[in-house]
Amino acid sequence: MTPESSISRRRALGLLAASAGSLVVGPTLLGACSSSSTSGRVSARHAKGILRVGLAGAPGNINPLDSGSELTRWVAEPIVETLYAYDENLRSIPLLADGEPEISEDGLVWTVRIKEGITFHDGSPLEAADVVATLDHMLNLAAGSEWITYFLDYVQYFEEVDTHTVKIQMVKPYGLFRSHLTNLPITHRDVANKRDTIVGTGPYRLVDYVPGQSFTMERNKNYRGDPGAFERIEMSVFTDPATRLVSLQQGKVDLITSVSHLDVATVEKHKDLHLVLADAPLDLLSYVNMHREPFSDPDFRQAVAVSMDRAGVVERVFGGHATVGQGPIGPSERGWDPELEIFDAEPQIELAKELLAKAKTTRRDFTITTGTGQLGRDVAQVLVAGWEKVGVKVTIQQLAGGPWSSAWLANEYDMLTNTFQSGFTSGPANYLTLAAAHSQNLLSNGFSDPEVDAWLDEIWQTSDEDARDEALRNVNRRVAEQGAIIPPAYPKLAIAQRKELSKLDVSNLRTSRLALHELRFVEE
Repeated sequence: MTPESSISRRRALGLLAASAGSLVVGPTLLGACSSSSTSGRVSARHAKGILRVGLAGAPGNINPLDSGSELTRWVAEPIVETLYAYDENLRSIPLLADGEPEISEDGLVWTVRIKEGITFHDGSPLEAADVVATLDHMLNLAAGSEWITYFLDYVQYFEEVDTHTVKIQMVKPYGLFRSHLTNLPITHRDVANKRDTIVGTGPYRLVDYVPGQSFTMERNKNYRGDPGAFERIEMSVFTDPATRLVSLQQGKVDLITSVSHLDVATVEKHKDLHLVLADAPLDLLSYVNMHREPFSDPDFRQAVAVSMDRAGVVERVFGGHATVGQGPIGPSERGWDPELEIFDAEPQIELAKELLAKAKTTRRDFTITTGTGQLGRDVAQVLVAGWEKVGVKVTIQQLAGGPWSSAWLANEYDMLTNTFQSGFTSGPANYLTLAAAHSQNLLSNGFSDPEVDAWLDEIWQTSDEDARDEALRNVNRRVAEQGAIIPPAYPKLAIAQRKELSKLDVSNLRTSRLALHELRFVEE
């Protein structure tokens, strides 16, 4: 990308495709399968070195440069690598990069050297041109990559200095860029714009892909490090949570994602299964539109906030496997404040009625817009029942991903909710979900506070991690106090696996990683 093709935030309006998906909640079905046949099935597969995974869904586009959604990145994770990676303490360390980036004294020029001797799955060498092609795709307005929302207003241009060196020119200091370099997947320049294949430098290579159904990858025997314990990793899509669980119980798969919270107890009681419940950057977005009534009225906004049935959502939707919500930052994320208690778990009915009596808006109704998944409806129904007790009538509107994102961008909503897993783009933080609190951001929900704008600018621009964390805590408290971003709960990420498989590393889940290639079969 040249200086002449620098990016304008306003030119990107309408091109953002938010990857907010909904989990699925459904009843449990008990599968009938003898323990001997299950054991034989598992043993036979293990002897062949095949790991099988049951996924809750599949993306229509598998290009990992386009989306940070877990549906895309859990497939791509064993295949692609990043310039930097997280160590066991979530510190960023070089992976494909040859050392730390060189940053100019004014913070405007980042120079990254690429390690020599690294090859893609097709045998071609990793070079600076591949990094440039990756960045170029993400900043191409026509590509619709969600990464563009992070780079707008900051990345001016980038260029190949030599075969193994890339220079990135910033418009203004961008300390958060290191976080993105730690999450940015690097793909082969020839496939950077393709949507039906992945070519990376990782320990596994994609060998078969059936859209919406399955993904098959084989060990990369030319990998420079430990290629992993499995000859093959086979991922199959089971959209119904009961079918996923039955497949796990019967030994047809070794691990399943997105366990229904109604099924948690079943997994816990099963002698052959292990449940992983983890705090992860799995956010329940909850924005109110302050550009218009009724949420432009601070008393109405506060009435809705204090009468939100947070305890009901935690218990009835997540079976107790969630933390009561306050501000937008959850327990797994940077800026989390465990002592923040602005709202009670139970609805404050009388206080809400007092606030409504003071409100200048005459409206006592609004629409809550959520995704098409059952989880979104379940959450909305609990909240609607609580708001009815204070005399506020709420209508539920469910929209698919494209229309939902369009409503967000166009500010055509009263309250907007959905699930959003941010770890693949942001790591252990949720920077994109905070964007709505900045008065000048494309995604602004109408909240305007000069201090919050300054804190958000510092979060994105500073290289001082302590200063970033303090600013995150400040933003989290302020937007919660003002009722601007008020998620009802922070759900735990629920995954189940067979005990013949080594346990997932919960620390990886803090950045949404499954790290399947790091697992092993173990002796029973």
